[in-house]
Order: sequence, then structure tokens, then C-alpha cells
Amino acid sequence: MKNTFLSVKMAAASFILMGLFLLVSSQVKAQTTNDLFSVPNVTFVSNQAAIPMVEAKIVTLKSQYEVLIHGSQAYNENEAKYAFYSIILQKLNDGKTTKESLEAALPFFGTDAASAMSRTTMLATKQEAINLLKQ
Repeated sequence: MKNTFLSVKMAAASFILMGLFLLVSSQVKAQTTNDLFSVPNVTFVSNQAAIPMVEAKIVTLKSQYEVLIHGSQAYNENEAKYAFYSIILQKLNDGKTTKESLEAALPFFGTDAASAMSRTTMLATKQEAINLLKQ
């Protein structure tokens, strides 16, 4: 009888701990996803003002290819940043607002094309784009 009671107690404790672990891990995952794939509520420049800003950033990134070694980590990161800003520019040219264009580009960080970038670099690139495009 004592062993049965102890077994039930251990099973209940195991289920409670497993439930807490799943709850905490889903919360951490949700926060992490939000950080990278959401745009903060800030005031962005207009679509027309954003286009030349993003074009200038793309020109800067393109010029960096000349000084980077093909296949190096820096080259691959530059290539991913170039693709990210190109998506933003395409959406701006399609008539999307600046915020919508940035939101449309963020899923790029979840693709294989962005795999050369560390999470820290992705977050920095996102923040750089926000800083570039906010009023």
C-alpha cells in the first residue's frame, strides 16, 4: 500500500514537472520568435522616402563585395543582408508601406539563404533596418 501511494505521488510529480517544462519552453520559444520576426510599433518614414534609403543601403552592400573574400563568413553575411534589403525594396516598389515591407522581409531570416548569419547578426540587421527606416 505504501509503495503504491509512493508510486502515484512520483508519477504526479513527474507530470507536473513535465507540464512546467513544456510551458516554460513554449514561452521561451514564443519570445524568441517574436524578437526576430515582429516589427515594433514605431513611426516609419513614408514609402517614397524609404525607397532611396533602401537603395542606398543596397548600393553600400553591393560595394562591399569588392573587398570581401568570396565564400568567407563576412561575404556570406553580406550576401544575406543584400537579399534581406532587396526584399524590402521589392515590397516598397510594389506599393507596400514601409512597415509592411519590413514585415514581409523578416521571414527571410528563417530561410536557408539566411543560414550564414548568426542569430545575433540577424537581430542586428533587423534593428539596423528599423533604425534606417523609422522617423
